[in-house]
Amino acid sequence: MRLPLRLLFVFALALACRAGLAAYPDKPIRIIVTSAAGSPLDAMARMVGKLLGPELKVPIVIENKVGGTGAVGMAQAMQLPADGYTLVTATGSTSFLMAEAKSAYSPEDFLFFRGLQAEPSSMAVRADSPYRSMKELVAALKATPEKVSVGGFAAAGFHQYVYYRLQQEAGVQGVWVPFNGGNQAVLALMGGHVQAAGITPSSALPQIQRGELRLLGISSPQRDPNFPDVPTYKEQGFNVVEEIWRGLMVRKGTPPEALATLNAALDRIEAMPEWKTFMADNKQSFMRLSSAQMQKHVETEVKSRRDFLQALGSGGK
Repeated sequence: MRLPLRLLFVFALALACRAGLAAYPDKPIRIIVTSAAGSPLDAMARMVGKLLGPELKVPIVIENKVGGTGAVGMAQAMQLPADGYTLVTATGSTSFLMAEAKSAYSPEDFLFFRGLQAEPSSMAVRADSPYRSMKELVAALKATPEKVSVGGFAAAGFHQYVYYRLQQEAGVQGVWVPFNGGNQAVLALMGGHVQAAGITPSSALPQIQRGELRLLGISSPQRDPNFPDVPTYKEQGFNVVEEIWRGLMVRKGTPPEALATLNAALDRIEAMPEWKTFMADNKQSFMRLSSAQMQKHVETEVKSRRDFLQALGSGGK
């Protein structure tokens, strides 16, 4: 029995599509990094690229697209096909961007398919700073807030949110100076342009290890085993417990088969000694969330950040 020509065409097209999906990936994959070169997010993406390329047997291209707390990188991704060949870094700061009233993006635009790292915020000062505890820094903010500026990555992002929580707890106000990367905030702190910096500890590991910077407090629930001598905000009288995450997202509409291939490769990478060493050296924690759990985590986080943005006058959807 001969099939009609139309059915033969449909059948051939289906086979071609199936073959195309099975071949993924068959060309270079781009990872758009939404923070500055040298930042913890950039370091994570570059290590992923280094290990992912051999796993998938295609080149991995890293592109830094800085600006707008990730909006610049997301805008580029939205102009490219949802085919699994463009990955975008995402962090807890991405949730803040998506919670803004005028944000062009929401969790529905992307699939947050992988969480790779989690890390608390910390408050850092120079070694020669007169402040030796969070209480001393807070006392200075109460006495002369105009003389104590605090900087960190992004405006209305994770670290400013932690600082906002601290101000609420302590009943103080202070100046926040935003930077395009945590490493840039560290350079500003080292140069004396800000008196303290709200940063992830990994942003300043060399300076901390050399004794050039001192951590006054950390926003983990308990003392971080990577920094056992640093007291938490909470044990110093300020109930501020927050951690930032880092991971990867793709445009919504990316084929499930491509995501399955990426997730399987990342499973293998997270089991590698080289990745485990990288995580330990950079004082990072594993997340161990499925793609569905990661998506839900971001959606919940976006909702929780809106009150903060409304308090800053940034609105909230």
